[in-house]
Amino acid sequence: MGLGARLALGFAVVGVVAALLVGGASYATADRQVMAEIDGFLEERAAEISDGRRDEPRDRRDRSSREPVVVAVSPDAEVQILDRDGEIVSNTGLLLPVDDTDLELTHQDGRSILRTVTVGGHEYRMITDHLNGEGAVQVARSLDESASLLDALQTRTLVTAGVVAVLAAVAGWVLAQRTTRPLRVLTNAVDDVAETRDFGVSVPSTGRDEVGRLGEGFNRMLKAIQLSQEQQRRLVQDAAHELRTPLTSVTANVDWLIRAADADPATRQETLAGVRREVAELNHVMAEIIELATDSHEPPPAVPVRLDAVVDSAVEAFIRRSGRDVTTQVFPVTVMGDAESLARAVTNLLGNADKYSPPGTPIAVEAGPGGVFVDDAGPGIPAQERRRVFDRFYRRDQDRAEAGSGLGLSIVAGIVEQHGGQVAVTESVLGGARVGFRIPLVDR
Repeated sequence: MGLGARLALGFAVVGVVAALLVGGASYATADRQVMAEIDGFLEERAAEISDGRRDEPRDRRDRSSREPVVVAVSPDAEVQILDRDGEIVSNTGLLLPVDDTDLELTHQDGRSILRTVTVGGHEYRMITDHLNGEGAVQVARSLDESASLLDALQTRTLVTAGVVAVLAAVAGWVLAQRTTRPLRVLTNAVDDVAETRDFGVSVPSTGRDEVGRLGEGFNRMLKAIQLSQEQQRRLVQDAAHELRTPLTSVTANVDWLIRAADADPATRQETLAGVRREVAELNHVMAEIIELATDSHEPPPAVPVRLDAVVDSAVEAFIRRSGRDVTTQVFPVTVMGDAESLARAVTNLLGNADKYSPPGTPIAVEAGPGGVFVDDAGPGIPAQERRRVFDRFYRRDQDRAEAGSGLGLSIVAGIVEQHGGQVAVTESVLGGARVGFRIPLVDR
């Protein structure tokens, strides 16, 4: 069942329930009102007879007679007179029932009794009231007329409920069609996207209601998917490009080694060393690609970390590995984060400075409340390219011949982003680039 049919059915059910509730309340109110009017009429008529304000019943017979005497009273009620012994002394032609409570009112005054009785298959509303010193009077009125009235009201209520159900269903269907039209358009557009896998299309979204916001949400989602798809495609293309150069070099060297079986040992050793360097570069590039491809994993829990200690440890390891001199200016600071990730970021900054600094030139590291920055004496980074150096695989044309994958600084940017910080590139006082990051400190 479609949404339009469900709304139409829901409107119909609500309409029927509302009509039945209103009709039921009207029926109950009318029933109470009719019964109250009949009871009032019976009480008034009984009081009139009891007070002697009506003419005495004609053709009254001797009390010793066991045959009831028919009395002439207004035709809108049936009247029956009981003596002190509970015997019927007169009536208007209908024999009304007498029970023990009626007999009690024949010889003592008390509260009148109102009840519904059945006589000859018809229901009557009857009152029994005490007659001063003369027994009791019973006045009854048929309920057939009021029953007919209530039956007609009930029939009209059911008919009204049916009409309301039909009208509500039609109104619900029309409203559903108008309301769900944007949803149907949105559904068709989403189905087209799912079939064509073209995430560049735009889902129609109009208005500022829930449907409009849903359309805007789909458009944002499609843009995010398209961006992710483009990043994935670029990652594969750039990875293939970066891997092609070392693979080509390794293949060429291996082919030469196969052909040059009589080459002198020194040349062969040098060639094998080149192969080893290219394989190591391949391993390094693959490790960075894998890290970037899996950067959606949950980061480790943040704990207080002495950033100055992380920087000192990373610098010491870099000096041992590269043999290069590094000057440091480190101040004690504490941040919330992961020490291993931060050490990787510092190491990548040092490796980037080492790659672009001429041999023998200084590398300086500064760490403190202002962040962590590494200065080099290399060629520097032009202002128009500083935003792009943290992109994946970004390398300037003049740097293509240099070793590296172009992933080191993008990994730094990802780590800093996980720690809620920002990366930055400026000019260095050493003449090259000043590259680093700032992350929030722990309040003391």
